Amino acid sequence: MSAFLLQTPFLPLSSPDLHNVTELMNVDDLRFLLSVAETGSTLSASKALKVSQSTVSRRIAALEADLCIQLFDKRRTGYVLTEAGAALIAPAEAVRQAVDAFSNAVGSLSREISGTVRFTTNEVLSNLLLTDLTMRLKQVHPGVRLEVDTSNLLRDLSNGEADVALRAAPAPTEAGLVGLKMVEDYWSLYCSRSYAERNGVPKSPEELSAHALVGIDTHVRSRPIFEWASQHFPPETVLLRQNSIPAVFASVRNGLGIGFYSEFIAASDPHLVQCFRPPVPPAAEIWLVTHERLRHVPRVRAVMDAIKGLVKEKGGLNQLP
Repeated sequence: MSAFLLQTPFLPLSSPDLHNVTELMNVDDLRFLLSVAETGSTLSASKALKVSQSTVSRRIAALEADLCIQLFDKRRTGYVLTEAGAALIAPAEAVRQAVDAFSNAVGSLSREISGTVRFTTNEVLSNLLLTDLTMRLKQVHPGVRLEVDTSNLLRDLSNGEADVALRAAPAPTEAGLVGLKMVEDYWSLYCSRSYAERNGVPKSPEELSAHALVGIDTHVRSRPIFEWASQHFPPETVLLRQNSIPAVFASVRNGLGIGFYSEFIAASDPHLVQCFRPPVPPAAEIWLVTHERLRHVPRVRAVMDAIKGLVKEKGGLNQLP
């Protein structure tokens, strides 16, 4: 039984005005009262409750002090309920049952969370998390269903285009949105393990000229990391250029050459080898976002908690406790 505080009358037997006297009582102490009453000794109760005998004695003494009632006669043969103590056993049992019922109700609510959550993220993050996210929700909240929108476009959560978003984007500024920065995503130069075995691993910009490089069209998006690439990738060694980040990631992972890769994404991929990190700021921030009107909806909270857990397992949330 969990520890709860209950405002309850204490009953000093000598008091002429019992109904006006109250004291905060730790309901968890009723566990000790009932166990000693059932077993007849603090030793037997300690074994049943899996605590020390001294803990049982101390909790019984504390309860008697709080209630100003002697609950037991302490005899050589054991603990015997006093008349007052015996009168409290049935109410104490009722409180224990009520607390157990409350705990069961909380557990039932957790199990019964259900409904559809519209989740939007980009293709790369979807590939990293979606399978694990689906399996975790199936295990913990089987009544929750996902509708997934995989897009590089930032969906409008204020207008209901999605319920939860995992974005590789700056901090949300739209009115009504609440979010948590999960990752500062640095990008480094990577190659596949097979490429490294065939060609070695460059450790500086000067060594890139001896390797096949995978570039990205500069019009895709303007970031310091791509500006660095335009200055340090020798044009004659660029094997191919691609017009999307997922395509670049796939080419690097498949062993075509060396290119930029998210450190957060690469951390859980044993097929990738990090070459070096250029001296540039993080390429992206990854934010978990919802609308303030949805933040306490149980099914939305369940999905967000599951995403937070997965991201933390994969090396994110390092700045948070």
